[in-house]
Amino acid sequence: MVKLCVFDLDGTLVNTLHDLTNSLNYALTACGFPTLSESRVAAIVGHSVNYMCEHAVPPEHKDQAETVLNLYREHYKEHSLDLSHAYDGMIEAVQKIKAAGVTVAIASNKPHMDTVKVVETLYPKDLFSIVLGRMDKFAIKPAPDVLYFIMDFFGVTAEECVYVGDSDVDVQFAHNAGMRCVSVNWGFRSEEEILAAGATCITGDPKRVPELVLNDPGKDSAC
Repeated sequence: MVKLCVFDLDGTLVNTLHDLTNSLNYALTACGFPTLSESRVAAIVGHSVNYMCEHAVPPEHKDQAETVLNLYREHYKEHSLDLSHAYDGMIEAVQKIKAAGVTVAIASNKPHMDTVKVVETLYPKDLFSIVLGRMDKFAIKPAPDVLYFIMDFFGVTAEECVYVGDSDVDVQFAHNAGMRCVSVNWGFRSEEEILAAGATCITGDPKRVPELVLNDPGKDSAC
């Protein structure tokens, strides 16, 4: 029986790509570097903002990555919600899972304060029992530290949990914690990348997320 469902944020619950791209390109332009397309930003989002900025600057200017990071953070703090929005159907999907008696939470590599701000603005108040973004006390995903913390906090086992995410990092994150993963294909990674990471359950329909979370289709199911 599922007792806890933990969600990724960017690319799973919220489409933040436009605002991430705009803030990153602001920082790159300020430093005199070429801007990136949204598809390129999508490919380097998910590990951490540090990783994103390190991979955004030209290879010969890696020493400028921290400057880009600081400019990005300054801009994103004020513009994180210019265009970001919840994916259609995902508010209802989370509500349905919670209504079934399952605790719902968020674990993201997005900086904690940015994570909280986006969730509090775009999702109903008190929907999630805990919201955790990137904090120095936890290793970044796919290291399972934050999932271990959440499971311990709620007193549940990995077998009683499901993680929902959109990326290869999310699949690895769930597997490293020993929990089942439901992957969605409307986010920042291609279905091929998610499958290559070991995904066994992928959906492109938010209405199916509650069903797949609450009822394990089995490892050999087409999901």
